Amino acid sequence: MGVEPQVRKAFAYVTRRAPGGHELLVFASLDEPEGFEVPKGAVNPGETFAEGARRELFEETGLENLAVLAELGTTWYGNEEQRFFHFAAPSGVPARFAHTVTGRDGDAGEVYNLRFLPIDNHLAARLVQGSDAFVAVLRRRLAA
Repeated sequence: MGVEPQVRKAFAYVTRRAPGGHELLVFASLDEPEGFEVPKGAVNPGETFAEGARRELFEETGLENLAVLAELGTTWYGNEEQRFFHFAAPSGVPARFAHTVTGRDGDAGEVYNLRFLPIDNHLAARLVQGSDAFVAVLRRRLAA
């Protein structure tokens, strides 16, 4: 019996300050119609987790050259190591926008309708499983 190879995934929490408080960039889940996801994907060989998060962020949103503000934490889902990173949205990003996914993954060519959701007590429940892992850590960080 062989050992399954480890999968490395990076998640990007992109936030902005709005009149009502902080907001998180999300898109409607392709698998769960009532849920939202954050930009994420597999880390390529030779990439660090942070580089993978930045690349996935660009491929899935078109936002580029964003600096990592913090690594929020790591979790495991089976053999999948998942690391979460916090980024700040650049000024001028609209509250809602569409982006055609680039890259070589299965979602390339899909159109993601992105939007910002309030980072409140209900946010984690609106995110699909996995995307919600470090919302509480993000909320504490933004409140500090």
